[in-house]
Order: sequence, then C-alpha cells, then structure tokens
Amino acid sequence: MRFRRLVIATVLTFAPIMSPAIAQTIRQVPESNASVARANNAAVALFKKGDYARALSSLDDAIRRNPNSALTYSTRGAVYFQLKKYDEAIKDYTQAIGLGQNDTVTVLNRASAYSKNGEFDKALDDCNAIIRVNPRNAVAYRVCGVAYQGKGDVERAFTNLNESVRMDPRAGKTFVARGMAYEQVGQADKAAADFAQARRVDPSSVTPREMAEARERANGLAAAPAPKSAPPVATAAADPAPSPVAPTVIAQDAPGGEVRVALVIGNGAYASVPKLPNPGSDAKAVADSLRAAGFKTVYLDNDLNAATMREKLNAFSAEAAQADWAVVYYAGHGIEVSGTNYLIPVDAKLKTDRSVQFEAVPLDSVLASVESARKLRLVILDACRDNPFLRDMAKTVASRSVGRGLARIEPESSATLVAYAAKAGQVASDGVAGQANSPFATALIRNMGKPGVEIRKFFGLVRDDVMAATGNSQEPFVYGSLGGDDYFLRKP
Repeated sequence: MRFRRLVIATVLTFAPIMSPAIAQTIRQVPESNASVARANNAAVALFKKGDYARALSSLDDAIRRNPNSALTYSTRGAVYFQLKKYDEAIKDYTQAIGLGQNDTVTVLNRASAYSKNGEFDKALDDCNAIIRVNPRNAVAYRVCGVAYQGKGDVERAFTNLNESVRMDPRAGKTFVARGMAYEQVGQADKAAADFAQARRVDPSSVTPREMAEARERANGLAAAPAPKSAPPVATAAADPAPSPVAPTVIAQDAPGGEVRVALVIGNGAYASVPKLPNPGSDAKAVADSLRAAGFKTVYLDNDLNAATMREKLNAFSAEAAQADWAVVYYAGHGIEVSGTNYLIPVDAKLKTDRSVQFEAVPLDSVLASVESARKLRLVILDACRDNPFLRDMAKTVASRSVGRGLARIEPESSATLVAYAAKAGQVASDGVAGQANSPFATALIRNMGKPGVEIRKFFGLVRDDVMAATGNSQEPFVYGSLGGDDYFLRKP
C-alpha cells in the first residue's frame, strides 16, 4: 500500500491539469519495484527544486534500468510537459498508457499535451474516452472545452466549459479557461467575472504564471474566425450525456417524452478529389433542426477519416441502445460496388474497385449503429452526389460493378427507415452557387420545423420540395417500412 500511495501522489504532483481532489482513477497500476519507486521519488524532489535537467537524467537512467515502468514514463512525461516539450511528453504518456497506466490523470495529461501541441482532435479522443467511462468528471469536460476552443468551435467550447463549472464550481482553473475563452470572443466583462471567481475559489489558479500560461495557450490556438458572442452560461438544469464528441443538449421535450439521439456527419474536405462545399453547412443545419425538434443529444462531426468514422458509429451504437429514436444523417460522397453501399471518408483514395471495401464505411455499419433503438431507427443519406472517385478508379474484377449513386436497400430490422437524397441509381445535387445547403438538406430543415407531421408524411413533403427545387430531376426515396404506430418529429 505504501508504494501505491507513492504512485498516486507522484502522478498527482506532476499533473498539469488536475488536483488530487478531483482525480478519479479508471485503472491505477501500483509500482511494485522499490528501486523504481525510489528513483521516481528522487526525480520528483529534483523537479520541485527546478532542477529539470537532473530530474530528466534520473528518470532516463531509471527507464534504462527498468524499461517497463509505466510510472517512470508518466513522470517523465510530466517533466517534459512542464518544459513545453510536448512531443516528448505525448510519447511518454502514450508509453505509460500502453504499459497499463491508463488512469484518468495520465490520459487527461496526454490530452492536455495534445492541445498544447495543436493536436486538438487527439485531445478530444482522450478526454471523451474519460467522459464515456465517468460522465461526472469535471476536468475531462474542461479539457474538452479547451480543445474545442483550439479548433475554433466556440459553441462546443463553452458547452463543455459551462458543464465543467456546473459539475465543480470550486475549480479555479476552469474559470480561468472559460475567462480566456470569453476574452477571445471579445466579452471582457464576462472574462473579468470568471477571473474574479477563480480568485475567490482558488487563488493559486490566477497567479501571474497561471495566467501567462493560459494566455499563451489561448494565443496559440487555431486561427479560426471568432464569433461576436458566446453561448450563454449553462444552468444547473443542463445535463449533457457523455459522448465521443461532447454533445450540445437542448432543453425541449420530444413527443411523448421519448429519448431521441442523433449522429450527424458532414464529409466535404476530401483529400483526393475536389472538396464538396455544402456537407459541413448541411450537417450543422440538420443538427440544429434536430435539436429544435427535441432530440436529447445530437453529435455533430465533420470531415471524418475512416478510422474516426468507424469509432463514432461504434460509440453512437451505445447511445442508441438507451434511446427510443436513433438517427444518423450523413452528407458527403457515397458509392455502390456490386450491390453494396459505402460512405466515403475524407481520407479515402479508392484507386481500385477492390480498395473500396477497405477504405470506405459500409452502410451496414451505419444501420448497425441504430439497430438497438427501442422504437425508430432512421438513416438519412445525402450521399448520392456525382462521384469523382469513379473517373480514376481501376477495375480489378471484370464482373464487379460500380454504380452511379447508391443501390436500393431493404432494411432487415423492423421500424427502420433509410432515406436517400435521390432514389437508387440517381445522382443528387450538392446545391448551386450561393446556396448554403443542398436541395435535400434544405427540404429536411424546412419540414423539420413543422409541428405535428408524421414521419411518413414528412418524407413525402421532403420529396415534393426537392422535386420542385430540381425540376423533377432528383427524387428522394425512402426504403423500409413501419407498422401502424404514428411517429412525429415534433409535437402535434
């Protein structure tokens, strides 16, 4: 037990983003090697004296003698972090996690290092992994908020920082982080109020050094256009669910008090073909409409690579299992190969027809992500656009067909609908110059705002709007069937 206490105390001593009062362990690995524990303790003492060179030398020597010590890697990562050598810190934290020290402190320390290094998506992966295990971890929400601030996603930054404040109103560092975010959007009065609150609850969080480091971080964030205003401070009634991407929660009720969740993806920034201009704006507009319609949780993600896209779908499947409705909306490129439909991540190259099954995400995976919802499973695909991948794709098997648009589908699960922007074999429009959204997304948004429209009539209205907007050249189509129950997007 003495060594276990030493491990915990040492990691917390170095943690750049946590305090012992709020550290919550996923899995802590005690150090059983007495010599490693002594070397680590000596390095901590040197670090406290400001003798970073000798601290690193001591830890380097300890690692040479005991290369499988997760504790030593974690401690050295903290020293590198303090020295602002974030690449080295990330490597050491990753090594410690790989050796079994995948505790809350180490994972969030690595997330903080990723943010300092400008790798905001990786920071979000780490802090959201903590949230999935422990949705009450205030520090994880703070780290997510800082990462979103770095990405220029001010709305999500404030959503997470507000939630962190709500969970732990005594955490001065969170008020400092939110104050910096207010400074960035030009709300000096709110920034000053947060800094004053930080002084009241934790004077150590607003020392000149802490403020300088926070401002350094804020000034080094991604240069995204800052909006004129920030979202309002969250109230105690807000209760966001844990997520692969921290969600925005809307305080409206779905019909019948049902729990409804959605995953919205817009893939437009393709690396190997020309970018699509509208999927990002389509996805945001649809996400906002779903929130306004009473969906409890809406995850919005843009420009996903293949690995991340699969991870998001896998994580969403757990959310769907707890919900009455589960909806996935996807805008971007899709492709049909020998009767199988695929959604195309932004990193796909698709040089051959064979590579599609390895580089793209099958529609079956999307259907699997919603199949556990209790009442309605809905997949909406604005993925039938004219596909530039087809021009350069080499055929490796003569009998393998590559279709224009998507192939028709018959969902096997009951109460499942799959809505296409254009029926099987057709190509959908991405919109004309000057339009913020595709014709299909525009119709979805318009009709989601209408109260009391049953889901089957809803898609009929969407069809009519798209046909009118495209001169009957694009006909949306819905596959699957429902029973006799009524399904309303918004309350009658």
